[in-house]
Amino acid sequence: MLNQVVLVGKVSKLDKQAGIVLVHINRANNKDSDLIPVKLNEILMDNVLEYLIEGAIIGVKASLNIDDDILRIVAEKVTFINTKK
Repeated sequence: MLNQVVLVGKVSKLDKQAGIVLVHINRANNKDSDLIPVKLNEILMDNVLEYLIEGAIIGVKASLNIDDDILRIVAEKVTFINTKK
């Protein structure tokens, strides 16, 4: 319960082979933004590829994992806010 992250942003890139979606997040000052890589399992990735295109808005509930001193965001649930299809 303590290890949870919620992100809302635009899909910038879908990488099926790596199972990663890049989420474009605007910062509070509206001047800066970040691209956050989010790891998806195979089932989530299949749904994202079927219903979303780049530029769509999604919400992601995820957890943080550390592998080999690298912080990774691993999705548990993806909500389609604006599918653009």
